[in-house]
Amino acid sequence: MSRPDPTATLEAHFEKLALLLGRERDAERERFADAEANLTLLERDARGTAIAQAESIDTGRLSGRFVLTLARPGNAELGAGAIRSGARVRLRPRRGEFAQSELPQGIVSRRTRSRLTIALDEPPPDWATEGRLAIELLPSAITHERLLGAVRRMRDTKEGKRWHARLSGAPPRLDLESVHEGGALDSSFNVEQQQAIALCERAQDVALVHGPPGTGKTTVLVELIRRAVARGEQVLACAPSNLAVDNLVERLAGAGLDCVRLGHPARVLASVIEHTLEEKASAHPDAQLARELVRQALRLKADAAKRDQRRGADRFSNARAQEREARQLFAEARAKEDSAERDVLSRAQVVLATLTGLESGVLGARRFALSVVDEATQAVEPAVYLALLRADRAVLAGDHLQLPPTVLAQDAQPLALSLFERLQSLAPTSMVTLLTQHRMHQQIMEIPSRVMYAGKLRAHESAAARALDDHPLVVIDTAGRGFEEETPEGSDSKCNPGEAELCATEARALLALGVPPDELAVIAPYDAQCVRIRQLLNDEVERGVEVDTVDGFQGREKDAVIVSLVRSNDRCELGFVADLRRLNVALTRARKKLIVIGDGATLARQPLVDALFEHARVVGGWISAWEK
Repeated sequence: MSRPDPTATLEAHFEKLALLLGRERDAERERFADAEANLTLLERDARGTAIAQAESIDTGRLSGRFVLTLARPGNAELGAGAIRSGARVRLRPRRGEFAQSELPQGIVSRRTRSRLTIALDEPPPDWATEGRLAIELLPSAITHERLLGAVRRMRDTKEGKRWHARLSGAPPRLDLESVHEGGALDSSFNVEQQQAIALCERAQDVALVHGPPGTGKTTVLVELIRRAVARGEQVLACAPSNLAVDNLVERLAGAGLDCVRLGHPARVLASVIEHTLEEKASAHPDAQLARELVRQALRLKADAAKRDQRRGADRFSNARAQEREARQLFAEARAKEDSAERDVLSRAQVVLATLTGLESGVLGARRFALSVVDEATQAVEPAVYLALLRADRAVLAGDHLQLPPTVLAQDAQPLALSLFERLQSLAPTSMVTLLTQHRMHQQIMEIPSRVMYAGKLRAHESAAARALDDHPLVVIDTAGRGFEEETPEGSDSKCNPGEAELCATEARALLALGVPPDELAVIAPYDAQCVRIRQLLNDEVERGVEVDTVDGFQGREKDAVIVSLVRSNDRCELGFVADLRRLNVALTRARKKLIVIGDGATLARQPLVDALFEHARVVGGWISAWEK
């Protein structure tokens, strides 16, 4: 029987990816169009894609942009779970009619429980600062076009074709003679971490680092990048989300590396603004000269306008001459700004960006010796292509047993298979799994390890017995207590008021025990439950307690975590809770204390939850909600 032609198979794979991306793009457009046509503003507010009533409470500037801070009247909970940091939004006045083209658009730069800060390229109109307005989430067509472009380039270009063998399932090409020079590893790296670093340094194409929760995946990546820079290589470091990129910036800058962060300043954490290209370029001599050229051009334009109003035969020709000179000065200023950015980029040891942010145009045709993609398991395959196309070799890191890429269209779900997961399945020798976790107490780690990682995770001695009290794992079973789930009016999310009250009680008890507010988190699989819990813990949230969805908390950790599983119904419907990977994230965020609240009767057929409840009984951590 003849073997299939890998070239033909890969061609079909590219065609499938393009088809799926088209379906996802079309589904997003249809969702937004359908919502605008058939849902009122208040209904979209209930679904989290709009804020029906907001008012300005502050204005300012951010890296040359105009910043508008908004809140609901009465300082109410913002809600609007889909309007996150980095989202593109449109402002609309509550009164008056305006054409769509007249409505300002901006990027959400910050959001808290009750505040939303939006960065605008132009000054906000008077109605945005003086009256009531609405905020509407916008779809992002640019992202889809960049991903489709990545598929085409990977299929057709020289830079793409060099990866075809690996994308077809070929084992990694390894330099078996020697490891790249980078200095000896110190004793702080465990056996698997050393193996991962060795594999990544020998790989001449793609290597995979599988990092289960708390196993030091980012520590390995920082060391790999440090060693590459020591060899004189320039490194490109990416991730699918802005938060993950900013985390890398903080870690790399802390290691003493010169980092340049690409991206809109509104999408960057305040703690890393100083590392952005805009901030670094603004201090460059060429940028300073550009600012002086702009000032001269503006003076010429102002003088030309005055000449237009004077008498004299030559007034028009003189004004036109000054206008031409001003345009030339503006062009020279832009050239100087571009020169400053190019120089900053050429000197950087590490350039960082989101995967789709690589196509902003700033990098031009720039290539890198090494590309590192963190949280690669949360990126659709074409997004990772954008990093591969710019590098000689690559390292992908993540955990395919935690949250997958987000794909909304039902007929595009195959996109949720990440390139990382596909490659580890095709060529297992290209991956090293880290097995020593430094985060969780042994009791907290036990069930996720057994169910998700074949029982292979081990707790480092520094974490194994670290606890707040005698019960690091507590399960509060609400079965029979009458804590039923609800669907808020106009929403498709879920909440459980009884569980929310219990979460608030347990949170206050942990704070009384001495847990710092910023080391306590309450997480749930549904945004509506998070909104309910924040309302109950309003003062505690103001002091630093975090309340967020499971999806919003991936990659995070706290000393103490309370998890509300929400689902409680006679039909044993589980919704999001049926997803093992989402549960794996929820149960692996806590270092010293994990409290899980849920209805054991409804959740019994979920294998991870069932095993957790039984494990809690064995270690003495199971409690009935009737005892609370």
